[in-house]
Amino acid sequence: MVNSSLKALFLSAVLTLSGTELWSQDAPPAIPPAPTEAPSVDSNATRAARMSAEIAAAITEYSKDMAALQKQIEDKDISKEDADRRRKELTNRLEDRLKAIEDMAEAWASNLDESIENLELNLGDNLKLNIEPSQPKKKRLKKEHNGLVLMIGSNTLRGNNPANGLTSPEPYEGAWAPGDGTSSTFGLTFSRERRLGRSPIWARSGLGFTAYTYDFGQSELNINSPTGSSFDVVPSSLSLRRSNLTMTYFEVPLALVINPSRRGKGLNLSMGGFVGIRMGGQSQMVYRSQGMGRVNESTNGNFYGSLFSYGLQTELGIRQFTVGLRQNFNQAFNLADLPANLPIENQPNFYNASLFASVRFF
Repeated sequence: MVNSSLKALFLSAVLTLSGTELWSQDAPPAIPPAPTEAPSVDSNATRAARMSAEIAAAITEYSKDMAALQKQIEDKDISKEDADRRRKELTNRLEDRLKAIEDMAEAWASNLDESIENLELNLGDNLKLNIEPSQPKKKRLKKEHNGLVLMIGSNTLRGNNPANGLTSPEPYEGAWAPGDGTSSTFGLTFSRERRLGRSPIWARSGLGFTAYTYDFGQSELNINSPTGSSFDVVPSSLSLRRSNLTMTYFEVPLALVINPSRRGKGLNLSMGGFVGIRMGGQSQMVYRSQGMGRVNESTNGNFYGSLFSYGLQTELGIRQFTVGLRQNFNQAFNLADLPANLPIENQPNFYNASLFASVRFF
């Protein structure tokens, strides 16, 4: 630190004094010897003033010598070779003298280095400059995360009421069993997380949509109309490319998140629940028909779907990526509104259990 300051001071003095008027002088004064140790009675201000005077004197004398040499060159009193040799001698003398001053400053600075952790320089009677070692900056504590969360997963139809037996639910059997089809859960939610004080616990809330899709494979949903008297899943005589029913809910997820990292980007664990209200449903069948090509049959309605959705959800993740489980405590369909003549084995009396992955954008 001291050496850098000295070199900056030397350069400043050279640039300042080299632009002034040049005087002639026969020979520069002798180079002062470097002190072996710093005078004990000198103050820092006195030492700085002495060093500045020495630098100014050295550069002034160098400027006079160079001016005299320049005059000899203009008067053609010296050859080019002698002029170059003389210029080199003067430059070497200046460098040697500045080196001696630098050695003197380093000797003075040896005592300062021992107490550099709390150095105080007196700059006049009332002005003081305190220099302390800089402390490493701590990463700022992140307080909030906002973003759009995309959730993609699969759901399993469970026959037992999860509220009465979460530990041993049996896969649903009957006409609504998914068979070779794959039922899915898809969600898009605007999520907001806020840290509780300076603790590692965050509160998460959100608003969004969740769609539960039930894939029937090579079976089809047999319904006269969304409010008709026939509601059944039966084998299809067509070669189906798609046969499913999608129920969409507007949901509000709430959870507590444990995330101990300062920026909220480390390993995290969340537990909470969700509540929602039905937006509607869509039944879709896609197949190919001779003479008609690709056929897409789509019907919109409520399909006796449960008016509300609610349940529990847990997630494990790192940064903005998570994997999780959610269990609906509402039956997917309202049995009280189903047709009275619907056989028990064809009633969709099941609960959703979803395994999913999610990612938060921006």
